[in-house]
Amino acid sequence: MPTKAALRTSDVMRQAHARLRRGQLPVDLLDATIGRSWQRCLEHGLTPDSCPELPRLSGGELRDRRDAHRRLIALADPLVRRVADDLRGCQLLLAGPDATVLKSYGRRFVINDRFCIAPGINLDERWFGTNAPALAVIERAPVLVKSSEHLLFPDNPVSCVAAPLFDVGGDCLGLIDLTFAADHPRPEIFLRRVQQLTGALEQQLFRAHYQQRWVLQVHASLAELDGVACGLVAINDAGLILAVDPQAAQWLGREAATLIGQSIEALLGSAWGEMRRQCEGRSALLGLDLAGGQLVGRLNPPEAWQPATLEGEARGGTSVSVATKPRSAPEQPLEALVAAWPEALAREARRASRALAAGLPVLLQGETGTGKEQLARALHAGLGGVHGKAGPFVALNCAALPESLIEAELFGYGEGAFTGARKGGYGGRLVQANGGTLLLDEIGDMPLALQARLLRVLQERVVTPLGDHREVPIDCRVIAASHRDLEARVAAGDFREDLFYRLAGVVVELPALSQQHQLAETIRRCWAALCRRHRRELALDEALCERLAAYDWPGNWRELEHCLEVALVGAEPELASLTLEALSPRWQRKLAGPASAARVAATPSSDAGGDQALRDLERAHMRRTLEAHDGNVTAAARALGVSRSTLYRRLGAEP
Repeated sequence: MPTKAALRTSDVMRQAHARLRRGQLPVDLLDATIGRSWQRCLEHGLTPDSCPELPRLSGGELRDRRDAHRRLIALADPLVRRVADDLRGCQLLLAGPDATVLKSYGRRFVINDRFCIAPGINLDERWFGTNAPALAVIERAPVLVKSSEHLLFPDNPVSCVAAPLFDVGGDCLGLIDLTFAADHPRPEIFLRRVQQLTGALEQQLFRAHYQQRWVLQVHASLAELDGVACGLVAINDAGLILAVDPQAAQWLGREAATLIGQSIEALLGSAWGEMRRQCEGRSALLGLDLAGGQLVGRLNPPEAWQPATLEGEARGGTSVSVATKPRSAPEQPLEALVAAWPEALAREARRASRALAAGLPVLLQGETGTGKEQLARALHAGLGGVHGKAGPFVALNCAALPESLIEAELFGYGEGAFTGARKGGYGGRLVQANGGTLLLDEIGDMPLALQARLLRVLQERVVTPLGDHREVPIDCRVIAASHRDLEARVAAGDFREDLFYRLAGVVVELPALSQQHQLAETIRRCWAALCRRHRRELALDEALCERLAAYDWPGNWRELEHCLEVALVGAEPELASLTLEALSPRWQRKLAGPASAARVAATPSSDAGGDQALRDLERAHMRRTLEAHDGNVTAAARALGVSRSTLYRRLGAEP
């Protein structure tokens, strides 16, 4: 019997279209979901030769429709925009529950000279035929529609995936579609990506609805417990189950309706009072022995659980990762974090720790992946040793929220401050951080108007929520972080100078790995730390170490640590030394490339000359790159993976 994947090949689809032109519905050649869609399209009078007119909203109608779905847009826009930035060459659509496109992100595909997928059009099957957004609404499940499976467009140059987004009541808020070139060899990657995206958004909805309740996370794997595939159960103070999401029902092997209203004690087999005492003020891991097998759980007290967030880059549309940063996770101590860092950088991190303990603000600057949030969490954790208790760690990504929501998130709001405001109001991140640390991530992207208000709050140490006249005192330490050069933004008028000096008590510049001297030694220390963490004795081959030190590391520390840790845990048990040949084919290609080999050959074989010789080599390489780009500093800096100011500084010139 042919597999489901084989049935969806281009050759089989050509046979299906040929039979359709002869008046036969080729159900046996189609995926079940596609077959049902083709049947409905034929009942609507559509054929591959149909040229229907697509309903399209006017500008005013589109604005009204977006206003009607402002909850969906406010929730999904930040994450969808980030995914679109990662998946260059793809188009993402945010649509309402009737498949009307509300917003489009990334590339805009044109199917033919008549159809361009843009905001305002309706993708209902009745006039657009088989397509992923319409199918996702009808099937209430994620779907893939490959190019020739679009009934009206047998030669469609694109394929698409879509997934519906449900609120905690099971109602469809809308859907997310991802469209990509039809010749992509692995379309299932995009299906997983859109499922991860809707899963992360549904977790945010769950948390917002049950923020004041206990939340139990369940999964079969500890490694996946904080991912978007974990199940969620909401519990009240009396230990009664209030809600069970579909993933939790699946993991628990029970219908959600049979669990709601039941005691959590009956499900977990432990006294609720004892579990509450274990989890007072923090999350606790639980082993769940159920009839269906062993599961892992984490019980979170009210307001202590953070939903999963999408991180990482999907280069070329093929790499997908999901990571979480739960507030309750134990922060890494500073000394453990900086053990593999260059000594000068570790010294600056310790200086920042002392400054934060004294109440001074800390500013962290560096490219994406250089470890700014890691360092912020370690600095906060260090406060526990100085003051006995570090207090809460609260993070706000200023770039991840629309401008209209940052103010409410940061300063809070009173009841009835605006349409949709939470009953009883919301304290805001500044108030949540009282007695602890507030991380203002990507502070360089904060709008100027809010910068002025933030400055006033930091000076006066009181905050006035939106729509409220009360002044709430705050007492928290502040760490700001940005991948932008804030001094350059001050000079350009995009960042307030007075706020910069208020935040820049101690400035730690986290360099890109490509800018660091003696990178091979840093890699050796990092490898040794990983071996200790995983209790594995495995030597790092010196030739491989040189290859690693010569690589550009565009993802910085995040990419380096991921590469080394995956290599360590994936190495065969009998292996005594990790060599280039022991790495995955992908990393072998990366590290054996001509650019990497040339840098290895240019590296001195001994330490004679020390740092000065290395700096001379670096400057010579920068000059050659600048000459190759005809003196264009911006292009040369981009090719080198450094900022323009760094290039000027290393060459001893002023910008």
